[in-house]
Amino acid sequence: MKKQLITLVALVAIPALSFAQTADEIITKNIAALGGADKVAAVKSLQFDQSMSVMGMDMTGKVTTVVGQSSRTDITVMGQQMTQVVDGDKGWAINPMAGGSGAQALPEDQVKLQKGNTYVIGTELATAKDKKYPVELVGKEKLNEKDVYNLKVTGPSGVVNYFVDAATYQLAGSKATITMQGQSGEIKSQYSNYKTVDGLTLPSTIELNSPAMPGAITMTLSNMVFNPKVDSTIFAMPK
Repeated sequence: MKKQLITLVALVAIPALSFAQTADEIITKNIAALGGADKVAAVKSLQFDQSMSVMGMDMTGKVTTVVGQSSRTDITVMGQQMTQVVDGDKGWAINPMAGGSGAQALPEDQVKLQKGNTYVIGTELATAKDKKYPVELVGKEKLNEKDVYNLKVTGPSGVVNYFVDAATYQLAGSKATITMQGQSGEIKSQYSNYKTVDGLTLPSTIELNSPAMPGAITMTLSNMVFNPKVDSTIFAMPK
């Protein structure tokens, strides 16, 4: 009886072990598609230009990031500049289109969500592996008629499902249910137009769907520079 029990436990454990190894293998191949773990780890700061289109309205901006710590986004829309910053566990924003010209502190839940912007777009699974976040392989499915692997990652800001192209192992998209200011909704992203810059292959187009926006946002990234000198004072909230 004891021998049969041991055999049963072994049979149950083997699929679970294989499942975990498969998830790790997918992430390893995703990192290789990016350019390798060393290339990802070498990026300590970055800057890039960003253009956005939503419901026929065009916006331009610039993003400056210290990886894992701080990020500042300056966006020009209809002749006015909006600024949003996350710096450690704090954040602030200036939004004249909301009726104010002064800096306002961001709510804690928004800062928590914006922390994801302090990493290089497209390297989310490399970050999950580096930080040892729990990862579960949900299965294989279709996204825009392509076969993708669905990986569920549980991180500090909550649970995010990442979709990895089964052919290229590049990140094809993501989805997450967020709660902000007492309301919850699902945010979906799709990544495309991968380009190689200094040995790193990253998406240059991101389509974002959020319940907080009236329509899909298409973002195009350009002029990406890795490891520029960054003046830390740009993240300080104006008094």
